[in-house]
Amino acid sequence: MSDEMTHDAAREALEALALDALDASERDAIMAHVAGCATCQSELAALENTAGELALAAAPLAMGPGQRERIRARLVARAAADSGASSVPPLRVDPVRADVTPIGAAPSVRRWRGASTWAAMAASVIALLGVGGYLKARAERDSLRESVQMAAAENGARRVAMDSLRASLEDRDRMIANLTGAQVAVMTLASAGPTAPTGRMFWDQAHDAWTFVAHHVPAPKPGRTYQLWLVTPTAKISAGTFAPSPSGEVMMRATYPLAKDSLAAVAVTDEPGAGSPQPTTAPFLVASK
Repeated sequence: MSDEMTHDAAREALEALALDALDASERDAIMAHVAGCATCQSELAALENTAGELALAAAPLAMGPGQRERIRARLVARAAADSGASSVPPLRVDPVRADVTPIGAAPSVRRWRGASTWAAMAASVIALLGVGGYLKARAERDSLRESVQMAAAENGARRVAMDSLRASLEDRDRMIANLTGAQVAVMTLASAGPTAPTGRMFWDQAHDAWTFVAHHVPAPKPGRTYQLWLVTPTAKISAGTFAPSPSGEVMMRATYPLAKDSLAAVAVTDEPGAGSPQPTTAPFLVASK
């Protein structure tokens, strides 16, 4: 076979190449063309992929000599019937190579038409014996892929839930340590009256953590807020602003480093909505250390 194969001749033999139905010299000649032709490379890759899927999906079936000959005869008859409508010369079957070639055709034409016919025969056999298995395998593959995707999504949701729960437990552990640790100082804040607000400040001196809890705190007036202060002999330090829940409960936490012997008092004042750099009203809740 000539190494200088035309593009059309190479494309005509790609099906046979994808099904590995060529001898060594034919395969080398086509591959020499394919190596420099992007169109043939793409088409060969698609044909090989299709042939691979069909071959993997087809369940092997044991056939006796008689059944094999009947299938071959049926395929040869179909090829002859298809060719009868054209002016192609009579077909001759080579029992050794299983080629179907026009009698009297030039060698290169016989070779490539025989390869093309063999490709059609091989594809027909695969389709006859493997289409059911292929469809079943593809359905099972799609079902398995969907199951894997669902499992991955469920695992992701569980991981998010577990991370959230773990963070919540760690936060609760820190809060309990801030309330009950060995170096926690507790101050009680109160005001006069039977239903007046009460509160406690828990100062975890080991971690500079402050936890303020209060009860029966009325809602601030519109445009106002409550502000918590750490009072030292030289300064009034803001620990943040807050508003009570509808039931009058308060829970707020802050972190602020302060020397153990520097706290003189803890106080709560009524301030403008954005808070104040320094108290502007008298405290309505206060505790002295």
